[in-house]
Amino acid sequence: MTIHPVPWIMLRIVYAWLYLYPLMTLLKNWQTTVATTALLFTKHAQQCARVSVVVMVIGAISILFGIYARIGGILLLFFNLGGAYIHYRLADQAEGFAAEGNTTLVNLAMVGNVSSAQKNFVLAAVAFFFMVQGSGPWSIAVM
Repeated sequence: MTIHPVPWIMLRIVYAWLYLYPLMTLLKNWQTTVATTALLFTKHAQQCARVSVVVMVIGAISILFGIYARIGGILLLFFNLGGAYIHYRLADQAEGFAAEGNTTLVNLAMVGNVSSAQKNFVLAAVAFFFMVQGSGPWSIAVM
């Protein structure tokens, strides 16, 4: 069976882009990034936010270029599971604002965060795929 490289490359590019694209926004709005990280890591949120950003970069680059992508896969697997937890927490927080009125905005916040949590589970599954399967053809350093 011949493995066609184009689907692998497309998957790697799109998957890496999901982590590299938001980096400037995360860094520009650092206090929000730290506050969001604090939903998962209540102690040392600043350091954990830094580690999370580094995990995003290392994981994305390792999968994009096929440099020990199995390691990048395991890093992003845990990153995405944490992201799912954070989005469920944010949905719960939004629900708490329902008593203050503007239920349309609250409902949108809840739905948006629940769908983001579900997206994180899909991304975790793709990370698991890379962890098990590697990055496929045209990889630089296979492990």
